[in-house]
Amino acid sequence: MFKNLGCTFEPTYTEKLWMYDPRSEVGKKRMEKQKELLEKFLPIKSGKALDIGCGMGISAFALEELGFEVIGIDVQEELVEKAKKIAEELGYKMEFRVMDARKLDFPNETLDLVALLGNPLPHLSVYDFDKIIQEAFRVLKPNGVLFLEYADWIRLLHQGYREVLVEDPFISFHISLDTTKGQIERLFINLEKGYFFRVKINVWAPWIVEFILRKVGFEVEMHYLGTFSVVTVGVKS
Repeated sequence: MFKNLGCTFEPTYTEKLWMYDPRSEVGKKRMEKQKELLEKFLPIKSGKALDIGCGMGISAFALEELGFEVIGIDVQEELVEKAKKIAEELGYKMEFRVMDARKLDFPNETLDLVALLGNPLPHLSVYDFDKIIQEAFRVLKPNGVLFLEYADWIRLLHQGYREVLVEDPFISFHISLDTTKGQIERLFINLEKGYFFRVKINVWAPWIVEFILRKVGFEVEMHYLGTFSVVTVGVKS
């Protein structure tokens, strides 16, 4: 009988930790991809940068390699501690802190760049995202930049809602769509280890991101990459 782990993201991290480790081959490729996006679309080339949702450090390392002075933050203390150890091991100089991006512990107008890389938006409700963007606007200097990389979930759902995704060691498929909350629920099954779990994913689209950024006061540029990927750049006017 399969074990029900309930509603949690945890197995997607524990079973696939190599995806988030900057020392793994996949981690190195993800870092290079992020560096390419930053080099192509980022209007500034140096300064003090905040990496929100830093995880084990992939995006923070990408920013430092491009010449930024980086502080990485995440709400998961375990990941922050791993990022610190990996940074020391690999010779990076950035700082990592446990911090809630909705309540940034930085003075007004002290940062040049705030980045959310690696598609973190499905973990955020529209209300949390709105608070994060307000905080980003507060801590950025005049002409400071907000850089977001994410997936267009509306387009993704429209084209592949009923498809089964095979992503070792899981197979997964959608089981519900809540249009009032803007959430989908997806079922993940690990056939080899005999368990399953559900995740609730917040559905995002570029127009929602653009609206919130413009509402707060950013000037916005949208860049569509391939089928589902989007980069949004906001400049504090």
